[in-house]
Amino acid sequence: MDYKTLLNDNQYEAVSTDAQFARIVAGAGSGKTRVLTYRISYLISERNVKPSSIVAIAFTNKVAAEMKDRALSLLHGQGNGVRVSTFHSFCAKFLRREIDVINFPTNFTILDDDDTDTLIKNIAVKHGYKKNDDIVKSTMSYISYNKCAGRYPEDISVPHYASEAAKEIYAMFEEYEIEKSRMYSLDFDDLLLKTVYILENYPDIRTKTQQSISNLLIDEFQDTNDVQYKLVKLLMSPLTNLFVVGDPDQTIYTWRGANQNIILNFNRDFPGAKTIILNENYRSTKTILDSANKLISNNKKRVPKDLFTNNATGDAIVAKMFNSRDEEAKFVIDEIERIRRANPLLSYKDFAILYRAAYLTMPFESQLMRRGIPYQIYGGVKFFQRKEIKDVLAYFRLIYNTKDDLSFERIVNVPRRGIGKDGLDKLKMEKEMRGLSYLELIEHMDKDNIPVKPTVKISLKYLLENIEKARKRLAENLEAYPQILQDFITDIGYFNYLQNDDEADDRLANVKTLFDNILDFLKKNPESNFEEYLENAALQSSQDEINDGDSVLLMTVHVAKGLEFPYVFVVSLNDGVFPSHRTVDESEDGMEEERRLCYVAFTRAKKKLFVTCNTGYSFVLEKETTPSTFMKESGLEIKSGYQSNNYFSNLNNRRRLSDFNNSGYYSDNSYSSSGFYSDVPNNRTQNTPTFQDEEPTTNNVTSWAVGDKVNHQKFGEGVVIAVISDTMIRVNFNEVGEKTMLSTHKMLSKIEA
Repeated sequence: MDYKTLLNDNQYEAVSTDAQFARIVAGAGSGKTRVLTYRISYLISERNVKPSSIVAIAFTNKVAAEMKDRALSLLHGQGNGVRVSTFHSFCAKFLRREIDVINFPTNFTILDDDDTDTLIKNIAVKHGYKKNDDIVKSTMSYISYNKCAGRYPEDISVPHYASEAAKEIYAMFEEYEIEKSRMYSLDFDDLLLKTVYILENYPDIRTKTQQSISNLLIDEFQDTNDVQYKLVKLLMSPLTNLFVVGDPDQTIYTWRGANQNIILNFNRDFPGAKTIILNENYRSTKTILDSANKLISNNKKRVPKDLFTNNATGDAIVAKMFNSRDEEAKFVIDEIERIRRANPLLSYKDFAILYRAAYLTMPFESQLMRRGIPYQIYGGVKFFQRKEIKDVLAYFRLIYNTKDDLSFERIVNVPRRGIGKDGLDKLKMEKEMRGLSYLELIEHMDKDNIPVKPTVKISLKYLLENIEKARKRLAENLEAYPQILQDFITDIGYFNYLQNDDEADDRLANVKTLFDNILDFLKKNPESNFEEYLENAALQSSQDEINDGDSVLLMTVHVAKGLEFPYVFVVSLNDGVFPSHRTVDESEDGMEEERRLCYVAFTRAKKKLFVTCNTGYSFVLEKETTPSTFMKESGLEIKSGYQSNNYFSNLNNRRRLSDFNNSGYYSDNSYSSSGFYSDVPNNRTQNTPTFQDEEPTTNNVTSWAVGDKVNHQKFGEGVVIAVISDTMIRVNFNEVGEKTMLSTHKMLSKIEA
C-alpha cells in the first residue's frame, strides 16, 4: 500500500513516525481517525508488528468498532488480533482474567449509572431518607467526585468536626462499596481503579501485561483523566511505543475529570516526544472554519494551530436573533423544510440541531411533531436505559450472577408474582439474616421453612428453575446464546406481560430490537460469549446508539463530539445558556471550557452552519436572554429573525385570553387562584366559564417598560422588572414578590409618574 499518496504530508509523517512517543495534535475534521487507522495498518504491514501486541483506545464503543473494521479492511483481514476498545472495555476484559488475585469473582456484574443511582437511593432509604432528598444527590456527587479522583472510603479521612450530613454521606459511601462487593458488582469507576490497583501491586501481572503491548495508541487524548493516565503509564514498559491523538481545543469533559494538562504537558512527561500537528480540515467550508478559528483564538490554554481547508468558501453562516424560543424553533424547522424542498435528495439525517442543555429541546420538538417530521433525541433516555430493556438485562444478569440482588429487586414482580413491598421486605430480612442473596434464599426455601405464601413460593421457584435451565444451556455451549436468552424470556412470561402493557407495541419492538442487537453482536464477534455481550450492553454510550434511520437529529454538543453533519443548527446561543452561567461561575477555566464546546459545535458542520438565539424571557435564568458573547467572538453578524406583534402569534395552537386566570397569569387550570404561567399550550376545549355581567377584559395599557410602576387590585403596588413579550410582563410586587402577568389583565394598571 502506498501510504504516502493516500495521506497528506502531515498525516503521513504521523502514520510513519519512528518516535517512541508521539503526540498528534489533530484539529477538527483533520482526519484523526484516518491517521489512527492507517497507523495500525502501517505498523502491521510495514513494521511487521504482531497485531495482538497493538492496543488502541477509543472514546466510544462505536468508534472503536469502526476503527478496527477500517484497519482490518486496509489489511485485507490480516490484522486479526488487534485490540481496539474503550478504556472501560479494556479494563473489564483485564479484570475478567485477573481480578481473582484480589479475591473478587470473575463473574462480576457491571453496574451502569442508572444501577448505581438505584443502589445509592436504596441505601439512603435504609438510613431514613427519601429517595429524592437533597442528601441523596449530594451522596451521588460525593461518590462520583472521589472515585473519579481515585479515592475509596478508606482513602478518605472525615474530621471529627465535620457536619452530621457530611458524616452520613461518608457512611453511605462506605455502605455503597460494601453492597457492591456483596453483590459481586463493579461500577464504571471500579473498572479503572481495580485495574490500576492490580497493576500497581502485582508486579508479575504488570510485567506480563506490559510485555503483551508493543504499541499503545490513544484517541481523544485531550479528554483523558488522571486515573486513565495512571493506567496508561502502568501499561507501558520501557520499550512500549505511545501514540496519542487529540486536540486541546476540544477538551470538553473537565466536568467529569478530564485533565487538559495531560495533553498540554505531554512533551514534559515524555522527554524527546515528537509533536505533529494536523491542521488541514477536510470537513467544513472556509467560511465555517474561519469563524471557528476566530472563536477559539480567544482561549489561552491551547497548542497554537491555524486550521485551514482547501474546501470551497461555502455559504455564509446564518446568525439570527428572535423574539422568543418559539420563533427561533419555527425558523429552524422552516429552514430544514426549505432546504429539503430545494434539494430532494437530502435526507432528514443530514440535519442536526445542537444545544447546550437538554431542557432546550421542547419548542423544537413541538414544531417537528406538529409537521410530522421524524426526529431522534440523543443524550436523553438511552435505548439501554429504557424500562423494558433494563428488565430483560436484569434477568440476563441473574443468569450470570446469582448474587445480583439489585437485578432481582428490579424483576421480582415483573411480571407479577404476587410479591408486594411487604413481601419483598420480608424476603430481604430473611436473606440478610442468613447472609444469602435472594436467589440463594429461594434455593433454601423448602428446607429452611421460609415464611412466604404458597403461591409466591411456587412462582419464585419457577423463576429459579428457569434461570438454572438457561444457565445450564449456556454452560453446555451447544447452541447460539441469543436463542437461549429468547427462550428464557419467553418461558418466564415476559413477552406475555408486555402484551398487556399500554405501550405494548413500542415495548415489544424495543425488546425485539434488543435481540437483534444480540444477534448483531454475535455476528461481529463470533467467538464471544454471553458475559461479553452483557459487558458490551453495560458500557454503551449515547453515541453508540445513533442509528442510520432517516430522522432529524437533536443532541447536546457533548454527544455530538466526533460527529459531522451537512447542515448544523446551533440553537439558543444565549449568554447564561451557552456559555453556561453555572460552568463559568463554578470553574476558574469555565469560560475557556464553554468556548471549546462552542468550537466543537461549529466544527460539526460540513456544508452550512446556522446559529440562532432569542431574546425571550427565561424562567431558568430568571431574566430576558441576550445573544451569546461567542457570536461576537466568532465574527458573526446577527440579524433579526421573525418580527412578531404578539408573542403567541406564531403558535398554531393560539391561547385564548380566557385561558388566563383571574390573577393574570397562565395555568393549565385556567381559573385557579394560584396557578403560575406555563409555556405549554392549553388544549382544553370545554368548560370555558361564562359570566353573568359583562366586565372589562383589558386594562387598555398598550405598552410597558422596565421600571414602570403598577397597581394590581389583589397584589398591590409593584414595579415592572422584565418585559417578556408584547403580552407578558414580570412584576416585583411590594407585598407578594415577583409574578409573571398578562400585560393587558383588567386587574392591572399603570401608575403614571
